[in-house]
Amino acid sequence: MSDQATLNNQAAWLLAIDSSSEQAGIALFNGIHITELSWPAGRSQTTTLLAAIHQILTMHQLEPTDIAAVAVAVGPGPFSGLRVGLSVAKGLVIGLGIPIVGVPTLEVAAVPYAAGTATVVPLVPAGRGRIVWSVYGRAKGRWAELVPPRNSTIDELIADLPGSETIIVSGEVDADQEQRLLATGRVRLPPLALRARRPGAIASLAWKRLATGDTDDPGSLQAVYAGREQR
Repeated sequence: MSDQATLNNQAAWLLAIDSSSEQAGIALFNGIHITELSWPAGRSQTTTLLAAIHQILTMHQLEPTDIAAVAVAVGPGPFSGLRVGLSVAKGLVIGLGIPIVGVPTLEVAAVPYAAGTATVVPLVPAGRGRIVWSVYGRAKGRWAELVPPRNSTIDELIADLPGSETIIVSGEVDADQEQRLLATGRVRLPPLALRARRPGAIASLAWKRLATGDTDDPGSLQAVYAGREQR
């Protein structure tokens, strides 16, 4: 069955997986209905991710064979979490013979604001007080990544904030980082529940790619780890 034929079948489901940080999430989406689960997985990504997939399939009275495609966040992010998510995703697509779509984690954090005009800085924790961030906004009328991912401290991010307008920061920040960002007077931090990455965003981004036949090779799809070389 082609990717387009799969999408035209409302009984076919896309499974989205995000293990880019200690906050994990999955979603099921068929183009109309979406179900999301998000939880603080900590360092128990392997056991909690498999249990969550079983739970979300059970909620819909589905079997793994009902999954028509898998989308997975590919980072940047810590090694351990991304490795788990990508391994589970590849195991499913190879075992079931279905397509896979890798989605950049920072795009997932930024895309909820794509309909607006504000500049957005999505970020993910990189460990030891560091973060990985990029910049998204409008370029020639199109939503796009304006600055590629960088690995830095929160103070280095503040020093590199683009332009002079108010900027939306989306993603996971701790209390100290939040205070430092707000003290600039230029940063708008949405409430935590709104700025957290949503696995449904992965599903939505991947669904659009599947509709055009744009999929990845499971053998060559790789995670982007939060190494300092990104600076």
